[in-house]
Amino acid sequence: MKVLILCASAAALMGCQQAPARGDQSADELMQTSRDWSKAAEAGDLEKVASYFADDAVIVSAGEKLVRGKPAIRTYLAEASKIPGFKLRWEPLEGKVSGNMGYLLERTHITMTGPQGTPVTQTLQAVTVWRKMPDGSWKNVVDASMPTEDSAAPTGG
Repeated sequence: MKVLILCASAAALMGCQQAPARGDQSADELMQTSRDWSKAAEAGDLEKVASYFADDAVIVSAGEKLVRGKPAIRTYLAEASKIPGFKLRWEPLEGKVSGNMGYLLERTHITMTGPQGTPVTQTLQAVTVWRKMPDGSWKNVVDASMPTEDSAAPTGG
């Protein structure tokens, strides 16, 4: 009888388990979109990187003018790619989605050749805001970043 009660209880508990909330699945999808975007940046594929931005996107960087709209963003990316030793990568840390909007908290690493000819990496904290498009793709609408306290450090050894 105890076995029957345990089995019935286990079956009832299994039936009470909830599937992950849709928002969590959407946040995972958005985080994967950002990872794919970072891979395009690491590969230096500027056109692919630009494709992740919405037409009305804005880049907000500490101490710099706003970069507004995809044409200006393309120019900004092209200029950054000319910096000696320039490499860009990031990873999403957490995200939230509500409806067709979402945001990610991310850590960004920008590496370039420093004054002594050695690579220097700056670490940034970033918030990216995303809009889900009618075709189901996510596009970045705001990319805001600022340096962390320990942001500039030589890399390598």
